[in-house]
Amino acid sequence: MRNWFLGTAAAVVAAAAATALVVAVVTETRRPDDCRSVDGALVATITERAGRGPVEALVAMAVEDRFARGRSSVPYDAYYLIGIRFRTFDGATHSGVWGLGTNAADRGQDRRLAVVGPIDGTSSSLAAITPGAATWTDWPNRDIPVGETDPTVVKTVRCLS
Repeated sequence: MRNWFLGTAAAVVAAAAATALVVAVVTETRRPDDCRSVDGALVATITERAGRGPVEALVAMAVEDRFARGRSSVPYDAYYLIGIRFRTFDGATHSGVWGLGTNAADRGQDRRLAVVGPIDGTSSSLAAITPGAATWTDWPNRDIPVGETDPTVVKTVRCLS
């Protein structure tokens, strides 16, 4: 009787663990709740510095990185990761993630992310984070303490879907 009870308990625990894993996987594939739209002027600023020919932005979303400030040697008031899916001159579709450090005031969760003032390395700084961003635009990575495998970069890419 005792072996039957232990076997049943183990099966229940295994089933619960499998269910939790499925729920976690489903949760991780949905669009994050903190995705924000990006102002068209900011998107244009990013895409106008095309490195290999013109690019056309198809969709752009941003996520605030609340932890980047503590990792930066040049701390800005806020850091955002901006994901853009874009079409290149040859018709191919690509995506990239850029990091934005800025001292501009946040305009609120329900508003588009925009930058007031120049992106000059003093009041704001912009950098290509992922290979797609670095390949197709000319934004060298300066002052943005985020790597391509950072969880917020992954979240930003999920915002594009």
